[in-house]
Amino acid sequence: MEIMVAKHAGFCFGVKRAIDIAEEVASKNKGKTYVYGQLVHNERVIEDLEKKGIEFVDDIENIPQSAVTVLRAHGEPGTTYQQLKEKNINKNDKLNDATCPLVTLVHNVAIKLKNNGYDIILFGKKDHPEAIGTSYHIKGKDTFVAEKPEHAKELAEHIKKNDFKKVAIISQTTMSVNGYKELIENINDLMESKFEELHLSLNDLSKPHVFVDTICNPTKQRQLGTEEIAKKADIMIVIGGRNSSNSKELAAKSRSYGVKTHFIQEARQLKEEWFDGREKIGVSAGASTPDITINEVVERIKDIGAVQEKEKRINTEILG
Repeated sequence: MEIMVAKHAGFCFGVKRAIDIAEEVASKNKGKTYVYGQLVHNERVIEDLEKKGIEFVDDIENIPQSAVTVLRAHGEPGTTYQQLKEKNINKNDKLNDATCPLVTLVHNVAIKLKNNGYDIILFGKKDHPEAIGTSYHIKGKDTFVAEKPEHAKELAEHIKKNDFKKVAIISQTTMSVNGYKELIENINDLMESKFEELHLSLNDLSKPHVFVDTICNPTKQRQLGTEEIAKKADIMIVIGGRNSSNSKELAAKSRSYGVKTHFIQEARQLKEEWFDGREKIGVSAGASTPDITINEVVERIKDIGAVQEKEKRINTEILG
């Protein structure tokens, strides 16, 4: 049995940075440290941080006045900062912002495009915290969010209905690279005025229809690594949190190559029968999956392989 682990599997720098910030803040804080929302989308990471005196809350109302607070990696709308300010939780004092710099970059791109007359469309997941945060900087709840390439028709109708003169499409950082490309191809098949790629530097804001590649490099690296081993594997194991958008995209990427794929959160979910007759095992993991979880999964697969090899040898001896 050969086990192939994808390049760049596991923590990206944005996730590592958020965890480091939360741990450092908690270690220096004598009282309880609060994190608004899931810091990162991984259950094990959250449980480990809870053991260090960090409490995760989904409602700002549950954060006490003047409490030491950390904001998650996915980014927040301006209303979050305002609500925290009303609780005397301010930046450079009680508030510690762990927003990934690459998400902040998307916010800045959205703001500049908006300020230059573009109506902005977001390729993302409507209920994902990053998409919600980015939408705030565009049109809030009125932002048009295309979740799939197949939504190009609705997107074209939205543009025509509102008679937009300048339109820009941007993406949530953790979306599918191929999915984004397909969305642009689909919309260009439906529109007379084609969408052209605008560099991330936004150096030419005169074109009427543009799209900006705002999918982050760590997401691209993990998707490419998964693609490389999915082409060779007999079975793929993708590890990630249940709510992890980038992990789910890795599983979808793997399945697109026709290989049997299992999306798991931990080693104990592995089943021996998955590996019957399988020689090449691929393992990939989302950007919020810790190395210890990846290692446990790999070791469990090795144990399963060793047992199956022993059983095969015994059966051969009996039949021989």
